[in-house]
Amino acid sequence: MRLPKAFRLLALSNILVLLVMANQASGQNLIPTDIMQIDLSFFQGSAPKNSPYASMTFIDYDYDFAVERNSRTGEVKVNLTVNITPNSSKSYLDISRVHKNDIDRLVTHEQGHIIIGFIIGKRVEDELNACRYTRNYKEEIRTNYQKLYASYEKIQLEYDKQTRHGANLEAQERWNKKLRVYLNKLS
Repeated sequence: MRLPKAFRLLALSNILVLLVMANQASGQNLIPTDIMQIDLSFFQGSAPKNSPYASMTFIDYDYDFAVERNSRTGEVKVNLTVNITPNSSKSYLDISRVHKNDIDRLVTHEQGHIIIGFIIGKRVEDELNACRYTRNYKEEIRTNYQKLYASYEKIQLEYDKQTRHGANLEAQERWNKKLRVYLNKLS
């Protein structure tokens, strides 16, 4: 199954803005309370000894679906739900590598990853639910899920690149504002 041409042509820098607008149009009943708010106690994992990063947030994604088949047309309607779970047991923040005045800033940066993860999960869910499926729906879902997730996961990389993992305060504030706008539109 081929992804829509418009999806393939989106520039990465515009994806977040488009996600906000598309989510508004989708009619989903999303509220900011769906997004876990973290603090220092969230980080239960151990930092790898050779990690270049003082902190890392891991998010687990999986999906469930129900199927309705039209025996007359052979068309398959899928109602899919993507589950987004921040993983505190893998996530870490090595406070021995962070100045005490920078801990809150770093936690805020990691909160941004969770918000972006939520955005990714909901967009993947919306796009998978909008697809048409055949009797090979399981394989089609799996393939499309992997493609969509990989495409949207680039937002996480761009977030870290632009903010230099939260160290570029101006860029971090720009991202914080984008994410606040997104959350405010949900309420």
